[in-house]
Amino acid sequence: MIEKIENQARDYAWGSTTLMTEVLGLESTGRPMAEVWFGNHAGSPAKTQSGLSLAAVRNAPLSFLLKYLAAAIPLSIQVHPSRVKAEQGFAREDAAGLPVSDPNRSYKDANPKSESLVAITEFEVLAGLRPGSEVVEILKTLAPFVPENAVTLEQLIAIADTEPDALFAEVLAGAQYQSLVTELKKNLTGSKRPEHRLLETIFEHFGADKGALLALFMRHFTLQPGEALTVPPGTPHSYLSGLGLEIQDNSDNVLRAGLTPKHVDVEEFLNVLDLEVAKQSEVVHSKQLLRGLSVYPAISDDYCLHRVDVSGRNLLADISLPGDSIVVCISGEIAVSNSLEERVVLRRGEAAYATADAKFYSFSGSGTGYIASEL
Repeated sequence: MIEKIENQARDYAWGSTTLMTEVLGLESTGRPMAEVWFGNHAGSPAKTQSGLSLAAVRNAPLSFLLKYLAAAIPLSIQVHPSRVKAEQGFAREDAAGLPVSDPNRSYKDANPKSESLVAITEFEVLAGLRPGSEVVEILKTLAPFVPENAVTLEQLIAIADTEPDALFAEVLAGAQYQSLVTELKKNLTGSKRPEHRLLETIFEHFGADKGALLALFMRHFTLQPGEALTVPPGTPHSYLSGLGLEIQDNSDNVLRAGLTPKHVDVEEFLNVLDLEVAKQSEVVHSKQLLRGLSVYPAISDDYCLHRVDVSGRNLLADISLPGDSIVVCISGEIAVSNSLEERVVLRRGEAAYATADAKFYSFSGSGTGYIASEL
């Protein structure tokens, strides 16, 4: 089968009020439009054109969740768990009697959460860890702004120089760093350095949050449309601004360390943080398989993501999907048909659920889209 699906935008405070409307043509809600989920996760299952929930159409959970994500201000600094950490954490919070809906609960399910974000517009993101030498140089530039906390800053620089793997734990545990951040917020204005501008943005939205220091320890990427960033479990990250397409495990597990009014569990954040994996964050590109069809590097054994570009000069015929899939169109118009003689036309912003019971799918029209598939 192939059938159009849709969902309501989730109005998280960090969401953009304009990007999804201007770029994808989605109707404005008048509120922040942060995420639109395409999948059958219980937290926000998509609906078919017939009005049925995708969770009712397909009882078994999809192995992935596909989202539009539009950020106007930074998201929380966070990590996601591996399968082992998720199973342990979910069981532990269940045993403690915390309802899944409890705001102080970190584990909403027992699933791991790896994710990849593909930029639809230019997209800024913090992910992974900088080398200690880079952190040292950045921290030294803060000295003129924190004369009252000069000793504390020097101590932090020494740790970055000799034991950079300890930086997250040091700042999260050290009460003295709150004074450093408070003074930094008071004095840092008008700098042209990108790291300083990032701090000013954080201070504007989150006040003197110690997460501002954590942001300096993380790599800062600006993705161009079509570029992607993979975020394996244990990788600290924060999406800063832009519109993207995110594919992830079918999970809602988040461990936060700062830049949020939500629950912060420092001990569990550090337990899930994987320093060695975090040092490997890099921008990735899709690999062309055929003219108009490319695939992004695999981050999971459970799902994959392809990009489709079709035009009057190029259509894709008789493509076999690896498993049940969700197709989205981000620009133009794409007609999707299958060997069962079913057909839908997707315009920008629209999505469809496609099952693997059809042997072949074809894509035509003039537009760009993505195919998220189970493996």
